Amino acid sequence: MSSETPVRIVHIDPNGFSDVEIERSTLETELGSITFETVDTSGEEIGEVVDAADILLTHYAAVPASAMDATGCSVITCYATGVDNVDVEAATERGIAVTNVPKYCDEEVGEHIVTLALALLRGLPQYEAHTADGGWDWRAADSVRTATTQTLGFFAFGRKARHAAAKADAFGFDVVAHDPYLSDEEIRDAGAEPVSFDELVEGSDVLSLNAPLTPETEERFDASVFERMPEGSILINTARGKLVDEDALLAALDDGPLRGAGLDVLATEPPAADNPLLNHPDTIVTPHAAWFSPGAVERVRRRGSQIAAAAYRGEAVDGVVNPEALDAE
Repeated sequence: MSSETPVRIVHIDPNGFSDVEIERSTLETELGSITFETVDTSGEEIGEVVDAADILLTHYAAVPASAMDATGCSVITCYATGVDNVDVEAATERGIAVTNVPKYCDEEVGEHIVTLALALLRGLPQYEAHTADGGWDWRAADSVRTATTQTLGFFAFGRKARHAAAKADAFGFDVVAHDPYLSDEEIRDAGAEPVSFDELVEGSDVLSLNAPLTPETEERFDASVFERMPEGSILINTARGKLVDEDALLAALDDGPLRGAGLDVLATEPPAADNPLLNHPDTIVTPHAAWFSPGAVERVRRRGSQIAAAAYRGEAVDGVVNPEALDAE
């Protein structure tokens, strides 16, 4: 890479934040001479409006193999933890580093998980609808429960789930977790009792989904799983919407056994206005906001840009999800 040739950076998804000054200034500090362009596009359209780029920056826009070929990029940076909007396999085959931003919102997501759980346990959706309709009766919500009588289970037990588990323990939940990539000892050391998948599904009063979206986890929670959950149980999803079969979830809410769902993510985002989960009396839906706080915004933008620069320099730092691509010729 020549120090005299500006590094061409194209921000292909400007919908996340109102400006790109943090990204621009951080990358200029890290890389020196740069050109920085913002293009409002996504997916297959990228190649039609971006001629070339050294680094592609994205929040939610999909980056398929065709966009990689069209732009000739060497780094694709996602300002998020998940990278399922990027064809990582295709990027690796082409020697393109894909980066994410680990650890920027663990506290925020942990709080959001427990907040949703407590709100549903205490019947807040029913009480809010009741008082908004002019009522004033403490019996408007049925089956109100306290955390000290409940088991909170985690499907995957990474950093965000562990932060939630620590907060849940303080409220008195019994905490269990299933994660096939961790040993029982690791799960115990992180604050939960390890259980099998069957034990997780059948024994959790509140079940929190915290796994990444992969071929193995896509729609892992379908009718066959929901029918095995305890009567009156609650589902929390702050991970990826496509972990859940939404038709099956709706049926489980209407016909049992679920009594509530706290959803920060949906299979399609933004959802269609007529998605029945949005206005269901037993759901709380937030707009993929579990990660958000002013501090998290600052961290994800600055740290994400620093990781992008490091990957462009060929450094296998934490945040490069396919470090083998850096070794490609």
